[in-house]
Amino acid sequence: ETVKLAIEKRKKPLSAEVTMLPKNTVSLPEKESLQTVKLLEKLEELDDVQRVFSNLEYSDALIEKLKSEA
Repeated sequence: ETVKLAIEKRKKPLSAEVTMLPKNTVSLPEKESLQTVKLLEKLEELDDVQRVFSNLEYSDALIEKLKSEA
């Protein structure tokens, strides 16, 4: 029991990463938001691209529309 408690106290994170979080977000009209999301998806598909970041603020309506298109 004491060994189990000692191991649980020393748990190490399985992973760690640095990410980009925007200080300011941008809200676009629906048409431009859809275009931007599609552009971001195309960028993510490129082999040379590792990560894509954006400061676009997604509205609930936009998320629902993207789900219905998928």
